[in-house]
Amino acid sequence: KLLPEVAARAAAPVRPPLWRRGGIARALYRPTAPAVGRVPFGHRRLGLAVASLVGTGAQVIKCGAFVGRSATLGLLRRRRLRTRPVSTQAGGMEPEVNGCTQIDGAQWDADCEAAFQLALPPTWEFRDRAWGSPGVWRAFPDTVSSEINSLARRGQRRGNVSLGGVELVVDLQDMVAVPVDQYAVPRMLRKSARQPQTNKAALKQFYVKYMEAVPPADHAAGPDGIAGEKFLEFFRDLEVDPGSDVAALALAAACNASEMGVFRRLEFICGCAVLEVDNLNDLRAKMPELRERVLTGKTLPEVYAYTFGVALEAPSKVLPLDEAQQYWALLLPEWPLREEFCDWASKHMRGKVISRDLWMMVLKLATEVPADLSTYDDNPAWPVVFDDFVEYYRAHKMG
Repeated sequence: KLLPEVAARAAAPVRPPLWRRGGIARALYRPTAPAVGRVPFGHRRLGLAVASLVGTGAQVIKCGAFVGRSATLGLLRRRRLRTRPVSTQAGGMEPEVNGCTQIDGAQWDADCEAAFQLALPPTWEFRDRAWGSPGVWRAFPDTVSSEINSLARRGQRRGNVSLGGVELVVDLQDMVAVPVDQYAVPRMLRKSARQPQTNKAALKQFYVKYMEAVPPADHAAGPDGIAGEKFLEFFRDLEVDPGSDVAALALAAACNASEMGVFRRLEFICGCAVLEVDNLNDLRAKMPELRERVLTGKTLPEVYAYTFGVALEAPSKVLPLDEAQQYWALLLPEWPLREEFCDWASKHMRGKVISRDLWMMVLKLATEVPADLSTYDDNPAWPVVFDDFVEYYRAHKMG
């Protein structure tokens, strides 16, 4: 009589034993699940039994549990056992599909939102009103909006800004700006953000075509980017020579890339948001405009200042003269005195290095002083190295 019962018990699946100190954590076991092997003990301190299902490519992430009170977790409710594919890549990367590493969709959306705020920072407005009047919303000046955005990026709740000589205490939690004068009327704040005309899904497809892992994996701008051979392929597809076309520097400045020859994930998204492009054809069509805006001087100061920072090799704070001359040829091709100044500097300048201050003064000399140097003496604040060059040039070239 006992044989059928014993046989039935032997054929029944065995529930995996999962114990923890002070209670029992019980996983819901399904006889039809293709689980193979034994289930190891889980995280005892947290009262969670986490089991690996061998051969299924999945990992148990939640299990039904009966636990008592915990000082750190509170009361854990009973939950069903479920599995999902394990992601072992950093920065929201999914496993490789057909040899191509994919980016998790949720992570990509979060990166896009963060980059969009950097590309198009929000503007801030305040309600200007007197007692008893509803008032009107007025925009803060750009400098004040930048200060408020800096407070928000640092995670500060409160900070001081100045508006027309009036000191304001900005509270970003209560969204008010309170003048330091105790009898003044508090002013309500609001933020206005503009979304770029960029499709996130199309931009992701565009980026994945050229991306590769770029160490370190914990870089603030992302664990991957466009670099190396992919960087050269990217510019070949744009029909731009990164070594001789100022449009490449203009694009890097739009991305605010921190390394020469690398566009990390957030930097690439930021640049495309600034230019409002999300595919190769649109970006290629933008390159002539980027080039023209630099050469006509509209964006030259910004691109010129950016170039010095990205061209430096840490921890150096100065740029070698020969490298500076190459960038001057790229950024200041129409400066009549460029070749004369570079030739003089190669022969007579001490140290053969360019500091940031001298770099910016070269731009001022090239854009504000005519080729005959007729207005040079009007500004007594020129550096000594310029005085030496002007004296030499007047004596040997103009005399």
